Amino acid sequence: MDDLIEQNMGLVLTVVNKFNPKNQTEKDAYVQAGRIGLWKALCKFSTSGGSKFSPYAWNPIRWEIIKEIRAINGKNLNNLSPIEAHQDQLDLDNTNTFWEWMPTTLTIAEENVITLKLEGYTFKEISTKLSLQRANVKKIFDSAVNKIRETNKYD
Repeated sequence: MDDLIEQNMGLVLTVVNKFNPKNQTEKDAYVQAGRIGLWKALCKFSTSGGSKFSPYAWNPIRWEIIKEIRAINGKNLNNLSPIEAHQDQLDLDNTNTFWEWMPTTLTIAEENVITLKLEGYTFKEISTKLSLQRANVKKIFDSAVNKIRETNKYD
């Protein structure tokens, strides 16, 4: 496992650099968080899914770095809903995506599916976690995406 982590440290460094750490101490903290995300991705990754590891690992690495940033800033992600936590993640990125403003009309199931998808889970993995058919997970995801798009259509 250590060899795989070392082989993929370039990916961690790429993600870390996207956050523009202010100093070496901050960069080191982000790298350590990124290594945790990389380790989590390695534990969950399956080659039978047909996807490549780098795109799969990107979100877990990113999420661990975001949790580290939030810890440094004194905010506890455990007190936030998954949608609020993801909103904070988007705020850190300064990205303008349709994920940026989550509508209040999302159901609990839609929030759960969106959150898991953003964490890098596949529809198959989500369906297993939520004990739903894969097709139902896809419908829930599509419904949530449509609500998000419609809510932000006129902003």
